[in-house]
Amino acid sequence: MNCSLFIKGISAAATIICSYVSTQYLGKNIMYAIGGAIVCTGITAFMVDRITGQNEIDQVILCRPRPLTRPTSCIGCKYYHGISYNGSPLICSVHPEGIEGAKCPDWQGF
Repeated sequence: MNCSLFIKGISAAATIICSYVSTQYLGKNIMYAIGGAIVCTGITAFMVDRITGQNEIDQVILCRPRPLTRPTSCIGCKYYHGISYNGSPLICSVHPEGIEGAKCPDWQGF
């Protein structure tokens, strides 16, 4: 898992703060302090995992193929796809490379 230094620093600081709070406010019993530190470490690890997971999702969304400009004859058609794969456009499932004329004979709305 690739974590930035900033996120690791926040994780460490949150663990230290939670451990201090659990030691000071949960009483003299050391079991409460240890339990509080373990719980806070788990919560912090969960939060860091969620943040890095969202960053990975954002990278996937940014790297996906961009849609092509929609031909006027394809507006509202349920067969339209319009994404280019390896430089080859896939216009629709019926006419992968587009149509020759101005009106598509296979046009169907949703």
